Amino acid sequence: MNLFMKKKLSDYEYRLRWKRLLQATVAGVCIVILFLGGGFLIWHIREKFVNDRISAQELWESGAYKDIFDISGTILEETPLDYEMLILRGFSAYQLALAQITISDKAVYIEKSIQYLRKALLVKTTIMDGAIQYVLGKAYYGKGAEYAGLAVQSLEFAKQMGFSGDDMNEYLGIAYAALRDYRMSVAALTEALNSPRGEGHFSDALLLSIANSYIALDDFNMAIAYLMRCLDISKDDNAKRLVRFKLGDIYFKQEDYSAAENQYTAILKDFGENADSHYWLGEINAARNNQIQARAEWRKAVQIDPTHRSARSRLTLR
Repeated sequence: MNLFMKKKLSDYEYRLRWKRLLQATVAGVCIVILFLGGGFLIWHIREKFVNDRISAQELWESGAYKDIFDISGTILEETPLDYEMLILRGFSAYQLALAQITISDKAVYIEKSIQYLRKALLVKTTIMDGAIQYVLGKAYYGKGAEYAGLAVQSLEFAKQMGFSGDDMNEYLGIAYAALRDYRMSVAALTEALNSPRGEGHFSDALLLSIANSYIALDDFNMAIAYLMRCLDISKDDNAKRLVRFKLGDIYFKQEDYSAAENQYTAILKDFGENADSHYWLGEINAARNNQIQARAEWRKAVQIDPTHRSARSRLTLR
């Protein structure tokens, strides 16, 4: 593949041109990341274009992450502490992780992203540290809930440096929730909701995340408020069903049985027969001392799902 000249290049010239292209790509990548994050960074580079046809930013925006990942890796074999190449390999690895289908393949690229970005931070300190910590925090989050602490640490560091990623507070909120720090989770998620990106574009996932943190704090009134907002804006049937189950559970705990009954009845009406809905309708009737109707609902639950343990237990079935 010859992106630069029609005449044949020597191996040295070829590698040199690729290195210049990738160094310029670092600038393009950083501009893209920071522009999307609501900020802007002037990054000093020696040349904006390798030639008049290929822009560094265009290369990244074209999604050629695997090429960037492979070529930066080749250059790092010769110069292991090349700062720009470490950043590019780390950033491209993260993008490749997002594109993987299997968990194992995703994990490989997540590990690579963390490895090279951490190394870049050790090589030198620059104004790029905020962007690096931002991607590093998201990569840690991608490793699983047990790495939520490291995700929070990196994302908060990026925030302290003035970096503003569009989804940073969402990641912070979810990571704090994984740490069971629900007050910080609510604070971060609410900030995300009130950001220019969130304002007027509430996602059901974001509203549901805030509601879950309020539920964990036993602040049911605030949880209900966010669940209702989620119900109003969501176009996802699965999300709506989940919201109604959560509302039903809250109302049941508050002994507002009529409100709880309305939620479970709405699930049956909107989404068809459901064993869990009938089970909880049985619980509501039991709480009202209507044992006949309660057992009728539990029997419906078992008819729909013969393995429903809670309903079977209520009917003393084994």
